[in-house]
Amino acid sequence: MPASLKSGIAYSRKLVEAGFDAAIAVRDGAPNRTLAPELVCAARSAWAPAVIGAAAGVLTFRLAGKGRSGRDALVGGLVGAAIGFGGGFGFGLRQVTAMIAQGAAKNLGVVRDAHWIEKHPINYA
Repeated sequence: MPASLKSGIAYSRKLVEAGFDAAIAVRDGAPNRTLAPELVCAARSAWAPAVIGAAAGVLTFRLAGKGRSGRDALVGGLVGAAIGFGGGFGFGLRQVTAMIAQGAAKNLGVVRDAHWIEKHPINYA
């Protein structure tokens, strides 16, 4: 394996580890070292978007369709509910996600700077 490929793989691994370290730091900074209260709160607040998504999915299939069966409307409702729940859950976790993203950006900057210095050493002599 060429040295440049090994170096690239090692650099990529350091970048991924820096991102995971940010997520772990957010978890470790949470009370009781768990994000369960935030997850439960986000899940509870996601039910309204799930119901809206289910209604939209059912209406879309029922209003769109000549020859569509009730099963198609049910599938549309389930898909709409899943999309609505996922969107509501993600919106409920936006503060946690922002903290993880900020920590990851900081960690990635440190890794990138170290990589640049490694590739472009500064000689003060």
